[in-house]
Amino acid sequence: MGGGVGVSVHAPIRVATDNTVFAMPETGIGFFTDVGGSYFLPRVKSNINLGLYLGLTGHRLKAKELLQWGVATHYVPSTNMEALYSNLKSKVTKNSTNEEIESIVTSFSDQSPKSEAIPNLDEINELFKPDSI
Repeated sequence: MGGGVGVSVHAPIRVATDNTVFAMPETGIGFFTDVGGSYFLPRVKSNINLGLYLGLTGHRLKAKELLQWGVATHYVPSTNMEALYSNLKSKVTKNSTNEEIESIVTSFSDQSPKSEAIPNLDEINELFKPDSI
């Protein structure tokens, strides 16, 4: 949430777990999004309507939803995190490529939520298109 989003959302590999929550809580108290929100929110799944929805409502995304919305690149169940960390620690070197690291992360991931449809997408697209706000 907040600053953690701004630091992590630009990384090529973004892991969500059962405990991950994404939100722009400042919108709930009438502030504008910060930490680069104006850059990454319009790019959520290449759909500015989704970013406007998240930025204007402060809607929270949890765990698997982050993969579904494209905010996370991988969903790793909490039970797999220790093994993932151990593998990364033993196999990643300063010469490792993003592809090699992503392969390790993928081997501990559940990618099934990625294919699920975003609930209420039609309504979000209608209500949050830039010329209707």
